[in-house]
Amino acid sequence: MKSIFYTLLLTTLCSVVAASDRPNFIIWVADDQYLESVGCYGGNPEHTPNIDKLANEGMRFTRAYSTASVCTPARSALYTGMYPIKNGAHPNHSGLKEGIPSMPNIMRKLGYKTGLVGKEGVHKAPTRPTDLFTWDVRLPHTKVTIGGAEYSEKSAKKHRVMDYKKIGNFMSETQEPFCLFVASSLPHSPELTRIENGLTGYEASNWTTDRQLGKCIELLKKADKKENTVIVFVSDSGSNTPRSKYTLFEPGVNVPMIIHWPGHVQANSVSHALVDFTDVMPTLIELGGGISHRDMDGKSLLPLMKGEDIAVRKDLFLSFTCLGVKGVKQPYPIRSVVSEKYKLIHYLNPNILPPKGSVKTKSPEYLLFDLENDPGELNNLAADEHHQSVMKDMLARLNRWKAEVGDRGMETELEAIKMFPGKIDYQE
Repeated sequence: MKSIFYTLLLTTLCSVVAASDRPNFIIWVADDQYLESVGCYGGNPEHTPNIDKLANEGMRFTRAYSTASVCTPARSALYTGMYPIKNGAHPNHSGLKEGIPSMPNIMRKLGYKTGLVGKEGVHKAPTRPTDLFTWDVRLPHTKVTIGGAEYSEKSAKKHRVMDYKKIGNFMSETQEPFCLFVASSLPHSPELTRIENGLTGYEASNWTTDRQLGKCIELLKKADKKENTVIVFVSDSGSNTPRSKYTLFEPGVNVPMIIHWPGHVQANSVSHALVDFTDVMPTLIELGGGISHRDMDGKSLLPLMKGEDIAVRKDLFLSFTCLGVKGVKQPYPIRSVVSEKYKLIHYLNPNILPPKGSVKTKSPEYLLFDLENDPGELNNLAADEHHQSVMKDMLARLNRWKAEVGDRGMETELEAIKMFPGKIDYQE
């Protein structure tokens, strides 16, 4: 039986405006780029000149969150406007539930030509459906290895040069408005060895993905479509810093996000509003002339893009399903709610050591942080007598959200095994 979400594809995206009035979209996703490695977020500006220029010409978000600290669930939120537990892709290397519409099908319904550069990140095999995740054009990377990745078979296979000729042709030859999702393989490991400018390791990888962005923007200019293209730049999660991937601490989920739209988004503007990856799809839909379905969790960012000083959301939610991550055999689910000032993290199985990542010690069941006064998340206030009203409020928010998205805690974690039989290690 088709999911109720399938109605989105059939009935709710009908308010379509003339193609000439609608912008093109490029959603650019860096892989494992942590916030402070980008110049405009405090990093070395020599390593990310093109990203910084994009920010100088557009809007930089300081409180943008990935929905998870690993690839698949993060990208699933970008594709669907739904939190990963609701859309089904909460384990890494998993896929969407049957009937969940995704970016290519949604945007096609609005008259857009859709394209994918690089990896999808949300998997179809072995048991997930494919009918609602079909791109018009796929532009895989070439077989040419990126400079600095020749040192091992794994690195050479993972990091390939983008097919800029085909990307340019897609931009210039497409007559209808287009929606192009560009997935870089960098700065994700394996890191590059020394490259042409002398950089090595993560810095070399970071500089190289910035150059990829610059080349794609040049192709957009050559196609004479930069002025009418919305560019959304994000990283899928953090990495290469302590308490990052495989956690819900800030370094893993507070990510770079820039929106660029000449003549519409004020240059060199900054938004401190809470936003997350579920907000991207509703934004594209509204700008493309459609109406977001009520089952989407995100909010359109258009008011913020117009410069309105408002909060599009009062809170946002994060989740991490450890099963599905390579080498993990024990469930270690984590949930979190972030408000304007506070953050609550809930460990559903705190009696075991974290099976992955830089954190090697057991955690209390609850961690409550005052992000305004403790951005490093060092002082747990969960048991503090002066913060019990805050604790009660944050826990109530988290529990309401769990009910809304169908999160049943450990049972939801174990669903990953049924979703991908034989592909996920599990040890009782």
